[in-house]
Amino acid sequence: MAASESWGSWTLTAGAAMARFHTFGGVIAVIAGLIPNLAAAQGTGPGDSCKALLSPDNRAAFETIRHAPTNILSAVVVPAGGDQSIVQRDLPEYCRVEGMIAPTVGFLLRMPTKTWNGKFMMGGCGGPCGNYLEDRIDPALVRNYAVVTTDMGHKGGSRMYGYNNLPNLIDDGFRSTHVTAVAAKVIIAAHYGRKAEFNYYMGCSTGGRQGLQEAQRFPFDFDGIIAGAPPHAQINFQPLIDEWVGRNNVDADGKLILTKDKLPLIHNAVLAACDEIDGLKDGVLQHPPACKWQPSELLCKGRARADCLTAAQVEVAEKAYRGATWSDGSPMFYGQSGRARGTELKWASNLEPSTGRGVNSSLKYMDVFAAPGPEFADAAFDIDRDVPESQATEMFYYHRNPDLRQFKAAGGKLILFNGWDDDCCRADATIEYYEMVTRLMGGPERTMDFARLFLPAGMDHCRYGIGGGEVDWITALENWVEKGQAPEQVIAHHMIEEPYPSVPRHITDYGSPYTRMARHPLPPESYDRAHPVYPYPDWPRYAGQGDPADPANWRRVTGEWRGPE
Repeated sequence: MAASESWGSWTLTAGAAMARFHTFGGVIAVIAGLIPNLAAAQGTGPGDSCKALLSPDNRAAFETIRHAPTNILSAVVVPAGGDQSIVQRDLPEYCRVEGMIAPTVGFLLRMPTKTWNGKFMMGGCGGPCGNYLEDRIDPALVRNYAVVTTDMGHKGGSRMYGYNNLPNLIDDGFRSTHVTAVAAKVIIAAHYGRKAEFNYYMGCSTGGRQGLQEAQRFPFDFDGIIAGAPPHAQINFQPLIDEWVGRNNVDADGKLILTKDKLPLIHNAVLAACDEIDGLKDGVLQHPPACKWQPSELLCKGRARADCLTAAQVEVAEKAYRGATWSDGSPMFYGQSGRARGTELKWASNLEPSTGRGVNSSLKYMDVFAAPGPEFADAAFDIDRDVPESQATEMFYYHRNPDLRQFKAAGGKLILFNGWDDDCCRADATIEYYEMVTRLMGGPERTMDFARLFLPAGMDHCRYGIGGGEVDWITALENWVEKGQAPEQVIAHHMIEEPYPSVPRHITDYGSPYTRMARHPLPPESYDRAHPVYPYPDWPRYAGQGDPADPANWRRVTGEWRGPE
């Protein structure tokens, strides 16, 4: 190499520690020793290299990052244990860097000062994002990863950021995740003097959508991705979930047809018919598709009674299982919105039309051409008209492209998961997407060597649930990427205490508390049972002997691929 080599404003001098890595748009050269202040500070103490990120030369250099011009706003060392609260007391000492990527993408990067494991993991956000949900990536920080989260280009939990604001829709749609990964890699390499050996992503819900978009649009950003419960129609999935069943549950007089008091009746009938298909009567359906029970089996013979359903109630229940359709009865989205059998007790919040409850904020503020604004009333929402119009915005959020050939060619590994009891982002939609990937990639064998889907029974949205919602996804991905050990199973644990301990956030506008996510390996006293989860389409069945709380007493059942609908 020559005595010096210039890449924009980054100057590579002979003998400097150099790390080059690829991004989707080009090559970034990073030299940890390129700025004397940083190189000198690294030898005097762990806090000095953190503070040195704020030097004028460093800040000027970060502004030249290709595709992600970055301004470092703060860089401070947080002592081990943070504020010593229950949610932070096991965190290592780290360098806390807050920054902004042009024009408005905020990020929070945390880098262990003394215990870095040489790896990087990005955490996804949730809902409308708008702040740093760092608790969702704390399980990686306690493993001494350098970790980053982004606010997706806006502040606060409202969807108003998209109102007549095309750049914000693009940032929130897909750009923020990519540019945050790019900037974080540069800062990590500058801080430690070397690039991360492995780059990972983990997210669920909106974070699951972010993960799939990374695999599809920016296949070189991460070596491995964990994507859970992605809402496959980001803009209009909420109206489909909160509105469609409710609108089909009102009679000509405006009264509810199927009422909350009928849900236990339906749920108990499902369990009576299907609970033991998996070999164990425990209130959990390990494989809901095997349950063929129909609501018509509860049809009243004669007058309406408490222990049966009227014909109109049977029709509403059938629609809930089938999912959203257009007014002519044709499917709105294949595999999109039907409830799984076993989830009936979760239907209560969706039985009424949402008039006056303001659930359709996506439609109010995020139409790329003519967002109706805050005066838009839920009652004005027309499914046949407004859902197709929302597709103009959906293009920024779209993450159902099954072409993952470039991600696979780059060596990427994808773990996709969705709980069967998730009433927000349905497992059927994720199955439909995974099968599309399988068909395009050339079949199960060519797909499962880089991408696998897991469907934990009884798991709620991302975690929790009666079946077991706690899984060590990180170790499964590490073993696959770093050791070549593809996950033949993961273990789902039912936690004794749910929800997890939490404290209020410093930023409260998002509405969610700071939660102490589970740390793996789990203490044995923290869960009361566990069972294996196999890669789709296979599922677990109790062997009939031994403690069913022990994963060793379950057997793998070969499942069936659905094929194109």
